[in-house]
Amino acid sequence: MSERVDELFSGGLPPPEPENGPRLHRIEQTLWAAIALNALGIPCWTSVPGAVLTLWVWLATDPDAVRPMERELTTEETAHLARLRSRATAALIFCIAALIVQIFLLSTSFYERLWGSVSVAIQHLWQAVL
Repeated sequence: MSERVDELFSGGLPPPEPENGPRLHRIEQTLWAAIALNALGIPCWTSVPGAVLTLWVWLATDPDAVRPMERELTTEETAHLARLRSRATAALIFCIAALIVQIFLLSTSFYERLWGSVSVAIQHLWQAVL
């Protein structure tokens, strides 16, 4: 403690260590939002924003890109980053599969039937309320 006080008054106090926990937590939250957008993308057309977010998370967890930006990652943070990277890779694979399914469904009458049924159901619910 006294060494830090001496450094403070001498003007040579090193900058505080950055905390990577909030950054990793934000990346994880973004990944969950991207997965939700990808899952909803098949019926609701949100695959493209989900794909963009998933790709951003995948690039943000790239080990080669993270090292120059962050000073030091603890072993726990490194393991968390590796888990996020593997989840992001799986989410990218899911995203590609969802886009392929969506392309296939566009060539059929699936969307006309789906949204036609939804509009009829909403109309019946609305008439039941009134």
